[in-house]
Amino acid sequence: MDLVESDFRTENRHPWELARFSIVKELIEKHQFSSNARILDVGSGDAYVAQRFTHDISNAEAFCVDIEYTPEILAKIQSIYQNNQLHLFSNLSQVANENHFDFVTLLDVIEHVPDDVALLSEISELKSIDSNTHFIITVPAFQKLFSSHDDLLKHYRRYDMAMLKNSLEKSGLEFIDGGYFFTSLLGPRIIQVAKEKIKKKETSELEHLGTWNKSEKITDTIHNILMFDYKTGRFFRRLGVHIPGLSLYAVARKK
Repeated sequence: MDLVESDFRTENRHPWELARFSIVKELIEKHQFSSNARILDVGSGDAYVAQRFTHDISNAEAFCVDIEYTPEILAKIQSIYQNNQLHLFSNLSQVANENHFDFVTLLDVIEHVPDDVALLSEISELKSIDSNTHFIITVPAFQKLFSSHDDLLKHYRRYDMAMLKNSLEKSGLEFIDGGYFFTSLLGPRIIQVAKEKIKKKETSELEHLGTWNKSEKITDTIHNILMFDYKTGRFFRRLGVHIPGLSLYAVARKK
């Protein structure tokens, strides 16, 4: 979870975040060709997802980089997880001499930077990245759905598939796979954007992932709905039918 939203809780996470984790885990396991999984997670936020990688993926080791990490935040995350397979850094230069990474994950990250191509290029030029390293990227979809929630999270843009592919191409990355997901969330966002054309919400009125406080039963139900949503979209993609969604993912590798 983004540090803007996080209260560093380890339980009762938002079902959107849990569903996204399940999707990314599936993509990692699909492209994992070695017995180990060394994962460079850029823009790790509160490191909850990276922590889950080390527990839920066989022989996974996560290297978390986030420029917002202060000594206090680093100490807090380390004290919460106490995980020797979880490594924390505040700058990409600090992982420059690491051994080969099997995966790079950027989960709703590149929309936060002014120049997404520069960031992707910087990562791809690390000596620990080669053509066997798979990039897994998720982003918010459709610029027309840019809302006050995007402002709250300090987004510069939302993407469509052509736009994301173009950024990958300019960064020296080859697109392998990708698609939209969370189709069921399109309707509520369209309604939100329409309402904001009449009256824009104040920041104090906005809800985000860190404010989630529903029961475990409700969380599990919504998580299952979102996973059914993703699997339905995946089924249709295999038939050549691409259904739009509120989010977008891509798998890529260095050319």
